[in-house]
Amino acid sequence: MNIALISKADQSSKVTSHWKSCIGLGLIGLSFPLYGGLFLVHQSTLSTKVKVALSSALVICGEVSFWLGSLVLGKEFISKYRNRLDPRRWF
Repeated sequence: MNIALISKADQSSKVTSHWKSCIGLGLIGLSFPLYGGLFLVHQSTLSTKVKVALSSALVICGEVSFWLGSLVLGKEFISKYRNRLDPRRWF
């Protein structure tokens, strides 16, 4: 009976871990289009006040999205992939 309880706990933790990683990666992935939107703001025909406000909002939302995703993923995940993205280790 204890084995069944343990296996259910393991399954629920795996499902939770999967959702946490999906949400974290989604938030980090969302930060890139938010920063990319800055190029579209620059080329738009909006007034200067609107451009400044929209650019500020995009930068703040991009930063918040990136750091929330990093917090959700955790230190181990970030350090694992930081080593893979280091250009000094590519060759």
